[in-house]
Amino acid sequence: MDIEIELRIAELLASRLCHDLVSPVGAVNNGMELLEEEPNEEILADAVSLVSNSARQASALLQFYRLAYGQAGYRIEGEAELLRRLATEYLKSQKAKLVWPSPEIHEALPEGAAKLLLNVLALAAEALPRGGAVEVTPFLPERGLEVTARGSVAKLRPESRAALAAEQADAIAALTPRSVQACFTALLARRMGGRLEVSDDPNEHELLVFRVPALRGNVPGRGCE
Repeated sequence: MDIEIELRIAELLASRLCHDLVSPVGAVNNGMELLEEEPNEEILADAVSLVSNSARQASALLQFYRLAYGQAGYRIEGEAELLRRLATEYLKSQKAKLVWPSPEIHEALPEGAAKLLLNVLALAAEALPRGGAVEVTPFLPERGLEVTARGSVAKLRPESRAALAAEQADAIAALTPRSVQACFTALLARRMGGRLEVSDDPNEHELLVFRVPALRGNVPGRGCE
């Protein structure tokens, strides 16, 4: 991939991460300001709760994105409980619930696919603007990776759908921090020999299915985390 395209995607992913962190980090700062004002017991309790919850949310986002976007994501094979916990906390911050029917759900995934799964989960959460549930189907080689988004509105924005096929410079230039998740997820799928497919029923607006069939193992060279 052209270096300018790689830089563009990296910049947009950084913008997305910072955007998601602004709210919880800002709330921590607000809570600390309340604590500095020598509040009464009621305000003190509210401030401590605000700082605690916001710090927890910021931590969950950082841990999730470190593995979803960084090189560390290629080293979580066999850590099903870690993967499930990170996904649960991340989706909670996105007002979505994780449905993980099997604790060994990704044990059969090809090498490197756990990172791809995290990104598919993030894209599925993005398709649930009013919240809902994100369900991971146990991996089978003949079916591939499959994640289902269910909610009162399950819809991928047009710009994100277009981003699924973005490969050329002009298409990459049109990406935004909101649509880069779809592009990045599709690139990861292609790197592993598959293709990210998104299917929905025009008469059913509460269901969206993400599939990546024909996966093969692939772990790129590892650099900084």
